[in-house]
Amino acid sequence: MARLPPELISLIFDFIEHDKDWTTLKNCSLISHGNHAQILPRLLRVVTLHLRSHPNPITIRDVVRRIEGLCELFQRRPEASGYVKTFELLDSYPVYNSQWITQQKSLPRLLDLLHNTRQVTFGCEVGFLQWSLFTPDLQNSLLSLFLSPMLKTLSLANMGSLPISALNTCVHFLFLNNILTSRPDPYLPTGMWLEDPSAHPNAELCYLNVRTVSKANTNATWGVMLTHADKIKFIKWRCWEDTQTVDGVSFPGQLDFGRLTALRKFSIRMSYGKFGRDLLGFVQALECITRPSSMIFLSISILFPLHPDPHSSRELQTHAFWTRLADVMSQPEYCSIRKLSMELTVHERARVVQGTRINSVTEFRNQMMQTLRSLLNMTSLHFKFKVKGFHLGAHE
Repeated sequence: MARLPPELISLIFDFIEHDKDWTTLKNCSLISHGNHAQILPRLLRVVTLHLRSHPNPITIRDVVRRIEGLCELFQRRPEASGYVKTFELLDSYPVYNSQWITQQKSLPRLLDLLHNTRQVTFGCEVGFLQWSLFTPDLQNSLLSLFLSPMLKTLSLANMGSLPISALNTCVHFLFLNNILTSRPDPYLPTGMWLEDPSAHPNAELCYLNVRTVSKANTNATWGVMLTHADKIKFIKWRCWEDTQTVDGVSFPGQLDFGRLTALRKFSIRMSYGKFGRDLLGFVQALECITRPSSMIFLSISILFPLHPDPHSSRELQTHAFWTRLADVMSQPEYCSIRKLSMELTVHERARVVQGTRINSVTEFRNQMMQTLRSLLNMTSLHFKFKVKGFHLGAHE
């Protein structure tokens, strides 16, 4: 039987890998030694350690066996560890014991063997993991992995007491979802911030994606921003959703965006909640600028999940945020901003008034046209806004 050209065989393996048909790929590796040499890098390109209850359950025992198996493979064939480009480890509390990560004696050994990894995801999908509960070996192994010069993307989720040094990385892309650092509260009574350590000599962080759910999250996030102030070009921020309270502070202290000297694009997503407190906190942060900003593009997305009839809520159109935002955009410190986009998401409802069908989205858009006329009339600013209705999962 004629053999297929190696190029065609490799292409077939690429298609199987793209479809994530790992069973077929494993079976193909058993046909010949040549196939095994091509398939092993594909099988190890992405190493994922997840607990899952359905549709195909993955238990702690399964994950432990895989950790131990990978350690044995990498020690037997050191070059195989270099095939791992993406490493993901996520706890899934409360389905399982939330501290199972801290109990894996082989995990630090596995992390130490990942010397060529480009993307790392670590943390907790649901619940919270405390860095202080990790063993010293696990902490050291994680720090070495996070600070690896080979790493390009780092994603951390739902972790507390993380040392600020762990975020002083060389990555280009950093994703922080509900992260608390062990640094002292940087906001002093005097209104000044404690200085963070200088950035890593090889720091190249250009994209920061954060989700904050508390003032403490914002403190930690701002510390990262200051550390990489001369590198970050794009920040995408999902602010915590305040739903009921009018008191308190969403954005603490002096968030001076002028200190982010490399920032070109800033995108923020907030919930109006009940009183629009987060909106006022954000515009206050914009007002605290002390030096010219380098921002060119500002994107603001606001959700209104608690207002079923937004067009009938007069307080939405008269909220102080709109006029204060217009005043901020006219300040000379923000003269570099060329484009401001705003997206408002509301409940979509239809009603009939005197035989005319009126849509809540359309009516709210017309009302906001009047509210935002100061921004619309700015000749130096390309202001674009739209109003849309909620779709499934829009406010998740």
